[in-house]
Amino acid sequence: MGPIINDYAWSRGGGGHSWSGPAQNALNGIARLFAEFITAAAGSARVCGIIGCVSDEPVAEILLDGLKRVEYRGYDSAGMATISGSRIRVKKGAGRITEIEQKHGLSSMKGNVGMAHTRWATHGGVTDRNAHPHTSCRETVAVIHNGIIENYLELKRGLSKKGHRFKSETDTEIIAHLVEREYLRSNDPLKAVTSAVKKLKGQYAVAVMFQDRPDTIIGARKDAPLLLGVADGKMFIASDILAFIEHTDRTVFLDNHEVVELTKDGYRIFGPKGSQVRRAPTQVAWELSDVSKTDFAHYTLKEIYEQPATVVSASMQDPRKLSEFASSVRKADSLFITASGTSYHAGLLLKFRLNKEAGLRCDVIVSGELREHTGFLRKGSVVIVLSQSGETADVLGAVKEAKARGAKILSIVNAAGSTLARESDIVLLLNCGPEVGVAATKSFTAQAVVVNLVADAVLGKKTNGMKELSEAVRDVLQVEPDVKRLAVKYSQRPDFYFVARGYQSPVALEGALKLKELSYIHAEGMAASELKHGTLALIEKGTPVVVVNPSGEAHAESLSSAEELKARGADVIGVSDQEDAVYAHTIKVPRVQPKFMPIIEVIPLQLLAYHAAVAKKNDPDYPRNLAKSVTVK
Repeated sequence: MGPIINDYAWSRGGGGHSWSGPAQNALNGIARLFAEFITAAAGSARVCGIIGCVSDEPVAEILLDGLKRVEYRGYDSAGMATISGSRIRVKKGAGRITEIEQKHGLSSMKGNVGMAHTRWATHGGVTDRNAHPHTSCRETVAVIHNGIIENYLELKRGLSKKGHRFKSETDTEIIAHLVEREYLRSNDPLKAVTSAVKKLKGQYAVAVMFQDRPDTIIGARKDAPLLLGVADGKMFIASDILAFIEHTDRTVFLDNHEVVELTKDGYRIFGPKGSQVRRAPTQVAWELSDVSKTDFAHYTLKEIYEQPATVVSASMQDPRKLSEFASSVRKADSLFITASGTSYHAGLLLKFRLNKEAGLRCDVIVSGELREHTGFLRKGSVVIVLSQSGETADVLGAVKEAKARGAKILSIVNAAGSTLARESDIVLLLNCGPEVGVAATKSFTAQAVVVNLVADAVLGKKTNGMKELSEAVRDVLQVEPDVKRLAVKYSQRPDFYFVARGYQSPVALEGALKLKELSYIHAEGMAASELKHGTLALIEKGTPVVVVNPSGEAHAESLSSAEELKARGADVIGVSDQEDAVYAHTIKVPRVQPKFMPIIEVIPLQLLAYHAAVAKKNDPDYPRNLAKSVTVK
């Protein structure tokens, strides 16, 4: 057995880029609407990206391409391992994938079996040695991993006492050592991984290679997504369908506590009790292979401009499922909505309509806090869960708690193959296609469409006006040049505030979240009625405050709040279908049905956050310290 060859690379993260394409050309690539179930392959958003391949041809270029497709899952470091010449060879480093490729030529690595990983740090800093893959003491086993091993310190201490030596600060490395120890006992890769993962507490999606088994990859999962791609002459294992969609549209989703043995000719899946599981591949949508930025500088901007199409595709729901979903809501003994981040704001929109129009009491609870409210959950309760990825750890934890108490789970999710979708009693899909930008844009407006479909169905109403909504979204995108000027003007301000009333309040929250995520400017969103309860003390001359204020019943009250802000020196930015002298700047938006106004209002705020990020030379696709979905607690 030859030694491992390590080649470490140090790289810096990339900066922002400025967009130079004219706005009027931005819609050219979006003529086609997404098919109803296109998001079957949208994949689950991950803290890290995994791809492995066993083939009858060299795999390095295939792995590198797949790695780039899932870089938005994590982007502080990356690496690749292949087997050639009876050796496991590893190249890895801190930085972006393109930089590591330039320094160390990942694409030139030899071997017909390999795996690659792009990381978002949880245990251990962003360093070369903490990048994946990780290897064992004898350097005969290589591992890549998504998730968190909660008992890794205990395991590490035990392994250290037995002579194991560790090269990194990560929790992942202990998996390689455990597998090596078990392999020395059994000489069976499948048994070694099965035995090793039984000792782990926490969440994991693991792929393992063995130096003396150059035709095999072993995978295992618990509470973190892992799936297979089945192609002619090659097999894939990945955390995201996007990693291999260019090569095959046949996918096998692994369930919790399953272990898989992968060769170029096929796969064998084994359940938690060791019995073999027969599962045929599912065919997914080829359209998902198009994740290029086309004429856009960033995925975030591209996805903002896809919204004239995605608001329509989100409305393409199975009438029977929508009716069943609404019936379950009406019949619920108690009703809860749970979500995290942007999805939480969409949940607030649904709560508003169910409370005010349907007369149904429901609570919206941040998923990470649901366990504090489980005393109200019981058989007969219904929990509506919103998520883009369907893999967020807090969300899945909330679902587990709710199901344990007998609640029915209704989900609104973008990824049909996700854990959330599989754990739900009824699923409505967002149908908005893969969202690569870390900051949610088109998924929020898709959620806003679907929650309105649900509310209308609960009320016994038919939803109409989707064509008009799409046209209004197309029209509101034309404010981009004005929004860009405002973003540049205020990009150096230390604070930003977003206020609104009633049904528009979630838009204020979402606008603040987007600005924080992308520009790193401190931003707060709140109900305008709360200004007098503390926040007015923070307003000084030149403070930018966005007032979301469409015409309607709350319009006059919001204008009064704007007057108070102006009197204290604020630069008031009005987002409205009506202009007013109180606004220092007006972002004029088209008028649509009141229930759809949040969709129209949020788009200028998405553009504001995007252009503020670019003005500050941030990369809006990869904001610091954030990953697409928080899949670890």
